[in-house]
Amino acid sequence: VQLPGWRRGENEEVSMLRHLDLAMADAAEAGRMADLARLDAIKGGIQDDRTLLDRSIARAEASGDKFAMAYCAQRYGDNLGGHGQFEASLEHCARAVEFYGMQGDRLRQSLVMASGGRCYNARAGKLDQSLAFAGEVRENADVLDNAELRAWCAMNAEPYYYMGLWDQAVVAAQDALPVAWEIGEWTVISFSSAWLALAYSKLGQADNAQRVLDRLFDEMPARIVRSQSMALPYAQIARAEIYLAAGNYGEALDTVQQALAAATRRSFRLEEVAAHRVLGQIREAMGDRAEADAAFRRSLELLDDIQCPPELAQTLLAYGRFRRGDNAQEDRALLERALRLFEEMKATGWIDETRIALAAASPAS
Repeated sequence: VQLPGWRRGENEEVSMLRHLDLAMADAAEAGRMADLARLDAIKGGIQDDRTLLDRSIARAEASGDKFAMAYCAQRYGDNLGGHGQFEASLEHCARAVEFYGMQGDRLRQSLVMASGGRCYNARAGKLDQSLAFAGEVRENADVLDNAELRAWCAMNAEPYYYMGLWDQAVVAAQDALPVAWEIGEWTVISFSSAWLALAYSKLGQADNAQRVLDRLFDEMPARIVRSQSMALPYAQIARAEIYLAAGNYGEALDTVQQALAAATRRSFRLEEVAAHRVLGQIREAMGDRAEADAAFRRSLELLDDIQCPPELAQTLLAYGRFRRGDNAQEDRALLERALRLFEEMKATGWIDETRIALAAASPAS
């Protein structure tokens, strides 16, 4: 299983596309509609081509093959999620879960729950549903005695982090990351290490946060860096936040700029949003208020194009704190909007942070 945004090297991709075209020609000649649907979905995902993805769904449905229907729905959901269209992706993920279940393929069903189901529900602000999927994945990992599923349980740190349950995010990551390291599940290692480090930082455990990210970047193979997964810029964003908290502004700035360049190049929308927010916080710490303001505004601008209440609320909180005193009424409006979003998601730790920021803000005039 790969999260959206994963890419092979350029030469590998060209070779794969050549083989795909040959396989598609063979499948079309033989009338194998289900195979053709899956090949459309693969090529559509690689080339970010919605026309091919739409065609894959139509062909899968025409074939009546439930496995093909599940596979194509999963691929389409991943494509939408990679572009920050998290709400739109959920319908496709739900179809994939349903159809794999109808086939009795509990492992594939669980992997969709662990990746798209958990991830896109969390990023769409549906944190309870994300945690429901997380619970099913934990249960199925034990029932199936499957190491890959156990490794993916480390990703359950994401909804806990978004809920502000940072101690539970630590437990989720700590319990399952050793399995991910053992089997080399690098998507899991990268994302979960980032959430673990961020949760440690929230809990005031800066040394543990630094240790987690040092290991990640020291041991990450060059092939993973070359694959240009969205997990890499996300981990870099987390590292920049840890550098910022430690007062290492130069390293923080260099790291977040690397993350932003990679995210922009690959159109990883959520990572762009987070990178601009952290860039704003770094510029603020360095005293560059004009550049900080521009970075926060860019984060909010990008959030207009994606469906991610947890990231929106975090940017509103960061920008409201930054602007404190510039315009009391507008500053409070930013913080109050963040609070409403966090309350809707029952994000307890974030609610507490935002209330503290509101209490410290100048009263509205």
